[in-house]
Amino acid sequence: MSYNYSVIVPYSDRYPLLLKAVESIPDREDIQVIIVDNAPQSLPQSRVPVKERATVTFTTSSPAKGAGHARNIGLTYAKGTYLLFLDSDDYFTPEAFEAFDKFLNQDYDIVYFDAGSIKLSDNSESKRHSTIHQRITDYLVTGDDDPLRYDFVNPYCKMVRAALVLENDIQFGETRVANDSLFSVRIGHMAKKVTASKDVVYIITEGGVGTSLTQLRSTEDQFTRFTVIISRYKFLKAIGKEHLCPRLYTRVVRAFINYGAKEGLKWLRYAHRQGVKLLLVY
Repeated sequence: MSYNYSVIVPYSDRYPLLLKAVESIPDREDIQVIIVDNAPQSLPQSRVPVKERATVTFTTSSPAKGAGHARNIGLTYAKGTYLLFLDSDDYFTPEAFEAFDKFLNQDYDIVYFDAGSIKLSDNSESKRHSTIHQRITDYLVTGDDDPLRYDFVNPYCKMVRAALVLENDIQFGETRVANDSLFSVRIGHMAKKVTASKDVVYIITEGGVGTSLTQLRSTEDQFTRFTVIISRYKFLKAIGKEHLCPRLYTRVVRAFINYGAKEGLKWLRYAHRQGVKLLLVY
């Protein structure tokens, strides 16, 4: 069976939030929900969220390999024309699929959407969506789609034609963190036609008990983020878009300040081994 949408949801913990995430997906026959359990102790079948009409596919992945690996597993099950990515601690707005449906019969490879964000502690507004909102606003004013293609690195808030991903064999990184950055840049680069909508389709959450798959904060994780940004810089440089990469030199300076000389030198040596001249990449 084919679907208009395959929604890929990597799950690690905070089961009540998973239920809320899945509840935010309409119960429609043209929607496939793919839950990839990345938790150390897998959900029993009796606790897997279900829908009456939408198809829910449940599978597992290696917890040690993180959210990127989980999303790659999800891609192998996807049968929808379009891919949507939903973190299990976030949720779609009630108007989201109405916004997606507007683009179903158009020829865009990627449609980018706006987001909101809240603090789980008191449901007050967070600022986690501010970068996404700025990207959408800038595009709607200028028409320049390069920042969407190359600097909109979250997998969510995008409606992605599945053929773009599957036919070009584009996969997520399998690092513990920053596993979505190169995926997003590569699909943006390969897309023939993209656009953006001011519709708010996604709510990003902040805080709460537990650890999101995509919010690990150790020194090791921060170094991993840096190595991914180096890879992203090298990719963008190869296609003449390096000005869209985050600043590298300032990140190394912050590593010295936040983590000490030994860790800062580690970052500096890594950049040197990768052939990146940091003084030229602020």
